[in-house]
Order: sequence, then structure tokens, then C-alpha cells
Amino acid sequence: MHRGWYPLVDNQAFRRSGPPPREPGPDGRPPDARHPVEKAIEHLAKTFPLKTPEWAAWSATMRAPRLEGTWVLRATEPGKGEAFGRMVVTPVAGSPDEFTTEITYTFGRSGQPVTRTGRAIVYTGLQWRGRSTEGAKDDSALREVMSVDRDWRTIEGRWFTGGYDEIGLDVRLERVGAETRVVGTDRSALRAGTTGQEVRIYGANLPAALQAAQIDFGPGITVSRVVGVTAEVATIAVDVAANAAVGMRDLFVAGASRPRALAVYDKIDGIKVTPAWAMARVGGVAFPKALAQFEARAFANGADGRADTPDDVDLGIVNATWSLEEYAATYDDDDIKFVGEIDKATGLFTPAVDGPNPARKGQRNNVGDVYVVATYTSDAVDGKAAKPLRARAHLLVTVPLYMRWEAPGGTQ
Repeated sequence: MHRGWYPLVDNQAFRRSGPPPREPGPDGRPPDARHPVEKAIEHLAKTFPLKTPEWAAWSATMRAPRLEGTWVLRATEPGKGEAFGRMVVTPVAGSPDEFTTEITYTFGRSGQPVTRTGRAIVYTGLQWRGRSTEGAKDDSALREVMSVDRDWRTIEGRWFTGGYDEIGLDVRLERVGAETRVVGTDRSALRAGTTGQEVRIYGANLPAALQAAQIDFGPGITVSRVVGVTAEVATIAVDVAANAAVGMRDLFVAGASRPRALAVYDKIDGIKVTPAWAMARVGGVAFPKALAQFEARAFANGADGRADTPDDVDLGIVNATWSLEEYAATYDDDDIKFVGEIDKATGLFTPAVDGPNPARKGQRNNVGDVYVVATYTSDAVDGKAAKPLRARAHLLVTVPLYMRWEAPGGTQ
């Protein structure tokens, strides 16, 4: 493939330069006069043959997937957090590998609802390739690339958009019938010593007559009452004891469960910015921009009282204030003036346009290194105001990706 796409590499790596070897090797064997590409082909043919026993076994049972029905959805989008909902899959008449979809989900932290409709093809019985939109808005389109589990019970993958496919959700779907399912909560953490905190539990087929006694977060957390219930969301009120143990809690609801549903903490010890480093690309004139999304996550130090150890407790996303700082790589470094801007509320970095920039010394492009800084102040504890917490990540703003073999927007 590389020889066909990049002919110049042929003499750099695929073909031998100079005369063939004539002396025996260290092991005394005759010299191997083949070109490197010939050796590679022999190795690949043995290591990755076209036909294997595993291929034969899989081919014998391959069939059109039967994915019709309701699937419970759990997804994560950087900067927005977890989303919960469902996807209803309907077969396309006369085409056993094609399906239409109706998707509804809600972001737990914000309560933002999303409704999408789409269409997908499943190749080889396992590979989902689809596209969905919010109503008729084509600018809301998300491409769907997922793998269907062999037992047709789970589907996992990514839904994405953006000039470089950089914006989107990591998605997991599980087939659901009449049983009760729990997929998550709107809160990622509860502070010890608080009362009357409302928590929304997302799931499927939740009992209409759900009772507080049927909900269990473990020791130290008491469900005081059930505020309201639908088939997909239960709103409850909880009290957390002052001496409740710090750590992740499993949630049980009417026989269903969700491991590590949320955390209990006594105080926030620090925050971290994720990802710890990222890359963005200037664009907007000749090439698309590559955005970079950051989020701030709070942590409790855990039982050992020390940061950055295995027992640290991830408390989830917090609403930080975002800014940029110079990453000093040279004297009089001025990258921060040219590389772009970060949304102070959301942590979304938007790079500047393609260069060269006549306003910059040497008419350089709008590229460079900066720090992305998150600042967060937690609520007061025992009447004492908390100190602001800071964390930062490294952002490299670089040139566009000048050569892409995939057609813009992908193929249908």
C-alpha cells in the first residue's frame, strides 16, 4: 500500500540500495539477496494469511445481524460528561444489513436532551457504519463507527464530527427487554455531611412504584424519598452521613445495578485537566480547523491522603474557568498572542486561521505552544472558604494536515 501511495519511499525503505550481499551471514547461512519488501511480504503472508482456521470458523456462522429492538445508551463526550438514553433500531425492508435508528439521550450534568434519527449499514455482520442528525439539520450530522458484539447484545464505538473527526461521543449500547436497567446518575459525586441532595438515576424499565427501600448506594447514604419516576429517570433525595467512607459506590435499584455509579468525598483536594496534552491545527481559510476540547476533573486524595496515588478518587467534571498561558520555549516567546482562543466557560479551544500572518514577526504561521489552565473554587466547607485550585495541560497548535486520502465528509 505504501509503495502505491508514496512512490518516493520505494528507494528509501522498500528496495535495497547498492549491490546485493555476497558474504555469508554471522550464522554461516548463504546471503539473503532479496529486497526488504520481499522479506516483508513473506513475513506478512505467514503471520497474517488470507485464510485461517479462525476465519473459516467465523465464516461458517456469519449471517445478517438481527439488531431490531431497543438498546439502552450510555455515552461520554469530553467537556459535557456522560449521557444516558436509548436507541430504537428498525430493519430496512428488503435490505438485511441496513437499519434506521431513533435516538434520544440526555446529558446528566446539564440536563440537555438530544433527539436524533439516522440510518446505518452493518458490514460482515459486525461493523456498524451509520450517520444520524438532529431533525433535518445537516450541520448536526454525526458519523457512527461501532462494532457489534458477536452475541448481538452490545454495540460499542464512536459518533463524531469536525474537520478532523475530533468532536464526538464514545458510545456503548446494550440490548434491553422488559428487565430493569440502570445506566448512570446525573451526579458523579456526593459530599459527606449533606442532606436533601437530589440525584437523577437514568435507566430503562424503572418500576413505576419505585420505593426508597429499593435503592441502595451503600453504607452512609440514605435515600430519604423518591421525588418522581418515569420508565427512564428516577429522581430521589439522599442524605450522606458526615462519617461516610470516601470512595466509589455501586448503585442497586430494584434488582438492577451500576458499578461505580458515583463517589463519596469529604473535600476536593485537587483538579486535573484532561487530556494532559492535546494538538490543535490552524485553519479556516484553505484547510479546516482542528479544535481541542478540555475538561477539568476534581479528585479526592483517598485513604492515604496523598495525591497521584492509586487510591485517588475521581469526582468527575467540575465547572472551571479557562485561560491560556505562555509555554516558554524561546526568549520573547509570543505564541499566546497568535495561536487562538479558549472558551472561558467550556474549555473548547479554537485555533487561529491559517498563516502566514503579516502581523507576526517574520510573517510566521499562527502556530506554537501554550498552556491550557483551569481554575476552580469549590463550595465552602464548615464555613471556611476554599482556596482556588489550578491545573494545566500542554497544547500544541500546529499546521493543517495537508494531505488526506479520505474524501471530505467521508463516503456514503
